[in-house]
Amino acid sequence: VFLFLSATILLTSCTKSTSEVLEAPGQTTFKFDAHVGSADFALKTDFVISGRTYNFDKLRYWVSNVSLVDTRGNEYKVPNSYFLVEETSAVTVQDGAYTYPAKKREDVSIQGIPAGEYTTIKLSIGVDSIYNNNLSLQSGELSQLSGMTNVSWMWHTSYIFASITGTIKDGATSKTIKAETGLNKNFKSLTLTLPSAVRISSTKSAAIGLTLDLAKVLNGLDLITTPTIGAGQAAVMSQLATNYTQAITVTSVQ
Repeated sequence: VFLFLSATILLTSCTKSTSEVLEAPGQTTFKFDAHVGSADFALKTDFVISGRTYNFDKLRYWVSNVSLVDTRGNEYKVPNSYFLVEETSAVTVQDGAYTYPAKKREDVSIQGIPAGEYTTIKLSIGVDSIYNNNLSLQSGELSQLSGMTNVSWMWHTSYIFASITGTIKDGATSKTIKAETGLNKNFKSLTLTLPSAVRISSTKSAAIGLTLDLAKVLNGLDLITTPTIGAGQAAVMSQLATNYTQAITVTSVQ
């Protein structure tokens, strides 16, 4: 009887262990939803931020270096994770030689995630120096034809990490705005804790909702005084880059 019970327990233990090991990888979708405060973001729409009226015609930013951390502290780094999240009108590229079409892209699908329960996600806004310093290297969605490169920030062409364009009005004053981030020192990373652990496997996919609040992105910036933010406005660009890390929150896990 003792030998029979021991064999049964051993068989059960082995079966469970094998099942866990053989559980196939799964997928998740990051759903980036842009807002202005409590209002849903939209192009060609007036929004009031700190008493000034904004009307946007472009919102684009790189999400990169994505990783997920499970309940055991294991970190899965998503390979080739460079994704362009955007809501934009058509963009002229290479002095008009190419037109990047109008596009709205909020969902980023990631496959091949090892089965497990995940509690934390990590990501960056921008493009790390390996690829930012050498545009001939390709990974993920990186491409010069995306219209997210700039020749005036460095001695060679580099990526624009994030870009917002449109107009701002303050009383009778109206200006065209272009607020962009770039340069290696403005490559920013953030860590987001999920409100609850999410199970990902071949039998259980997940959707993680994230919100980017443009009111927080533009917090503390005076775009009437400085309507153009680029390398020539280093301190303001640095603040803008930091603001992005404070403007993204996890809003749902399914």
